Amino acid sequence: MRLTDGHNYNIEEAAKKVGVSRSTAGRMLERARRAIALGFERRAPVYLDASEELILTPPEPGDESTYSESQALLSTGSLAIACENTKPGSPVERMFGRATGFVIIDSDGTIQAHVKNPGANLKRNAANTAIKSLKEHGVSRVVAGRFGSEAIKTLASEAMQPLVANGFSLKQAIELFNR
Repeated sequence: MRLTDGHNYNIEEAAKKVGVSRSTAGRMLERARRAIALGFERRAPVYLDASEELILTPPEPGDESTYSESQALLSTGSLAIACENTKPGSPVERMFGRATGFVIIDSDGTIQAHVKNPGANLKRNAANTAIKSLKEHGVSRVVAGRFGSEAIKTLASEAMQPLVANGFSLKQAIELFNR
């Protein structure tokens, strides 16, 4: 759907790019459109699962046109970014539950702490363990490259907002999510 509707590829081009047959690409496109339409109809949240190929681009500094008042209200509270360390150029880690650690950012964009993820090496319940730890640090928003379905459910039950930032550096994620 991203390729056909977002980047204006025809179905054959999209199928070739993804490495599937035209008919498989057509079925994938149909399922994606149906899922989004039903999500809107049911007023359910639509979550983006950033694949390896999807690298998001942060908006240019000063471009506030993409942010609404409702998004500004969601940006209150501490922010946790899945990141191995506090160096500005460090990449946001791809997997939330298995991230090695989290950088905790306060509302003015200052780094409060770097905490190790107690769920990083667990065989089960890694995301739930990470969420419990982040909740204890007063986190209301979490940034990672990807969130699993169980993580999304648990984050929602804890009133924590998942934010996708695949391909971002720590500095870019702080700038984007702490406006």
